[in-house]
Order: sequence, then structure tokens, then C-alpha cells
Amino acid sequence: MSLKDNKQTVRDYLAHFRNADVAKLTDAMSEDATWWILGQPRLFSGAGTKSKADMERIWDNLFGYMKDGLEMTVIGMVAEGNRVAAEIRSHADLTDGRVYENQYHMLFTLRRGKVVEVKEYADTLLIANIFG
Repeated sequence: MSLKDNKQTVRDYLAHFRNADVAKLTDAMSEDATWWILGQPRLFSGAGTKSKADMERIWDNLFGYMKDGLEMTVIGMVAEGNRVAAEIRSHADLTDGRVYENQYHMLFTLRRGKVVEVKEYADTLLIANIFG
């Protein structure tokens, strides 16, 4: 796939967060996909390396807090080979009236149009304070 195709694959993938579409998020991942989240697991349970099945459970729980899914706005992208780095801002209106907004840097590794690895850097203290 071309670099342009890889960037579009990531944009399309991030669009599934807006609709809280866990099935499309997981379908777009390879069976052996992993998702790594910055932090120390002993301090933030969401931190560390997660499997595709782990992410499915995390997203099911996460989207339960949100009225209309999670808007993921791409600020910039850089692609090289099968990797795409994306700077992202998120926004979600929560069911309890609060607003969740965060900033991320995500490094996606792709294989044949599927996400095989994500490394997520975000404000994990904010995530823990909002979602527990």
C-alpha cells in the first residue's frame, strides 16, 4: 500500500470512534494486533500492552460513558513504510454531563490494510480521573 493509502486507512479507522463502532474497530485489526498505552499498569490499569480482545472490552466499557462516541480529529500525520504517526485531539460528551477532551500521539503499524500495532501516548492521568 502507498503512504497515502496508509494515511487514509488510519483516518478511516479513527472515524469508527465517532460512531462508537467497536465491531468496525476490531474488524480493522489483524488477529494478532496489539495496542500499547503509555504508563505504568500498577498506577493506571489501562497502561501496557493489550490484545485485540482486551481492546474490545475496553472500548465497550469506554463508549458506555459517552453520549455519541469519541470524535478523533487528526491534527497531522507522517507516514513511512508501513507506519503512520498521527497527532490527534479527542472530544466526547459524557452521559453524566462532563466533557472528555484529550490529546494523543499514536503510532500505527499496518499490514495489508489492517492495524497490527498501535502505540498510544496520551494524558493517562486525565483518562484515569474521568473514567476511573
